[in-house]
Amino acid sequence: MRLYGDKGGMMPKPNPPENTFPVSMLPWATFEGFNLNLQNGYRYLLPIFTLGRVFTENGRRLMPLAAQVHHGVCDGFHLCRFVREVQELLDTLGE
Repeated sequence: MRLYGDKGGMMPKPNPPENTFPVSMLPWATFEGFNLNLQNGYRYLLPIFTLGRVFTENGRRLMPLAAQVHHGVCDGFHLCRFVREVQELLDTLGE
């Protein structure tokens, strides 16, 4: 925050590695859907992940995850595979 907190933008740190993509957290909010409207978004090919506040429902701890992807580089099969792998990792946290 000291170095880049006042820079703004999606990538405030200059020269990010090529294999980076945005992940953001809204720790004060739960949601069922989340969308970012990007200027010239049709040209933006990187996935964007947004996580929300962890909450308990019916004895289960839940955390919303929104994934915004360009269909030209990611389809439902790949996104479902990613979500399944994330869920499997989270399921092992208590072990």
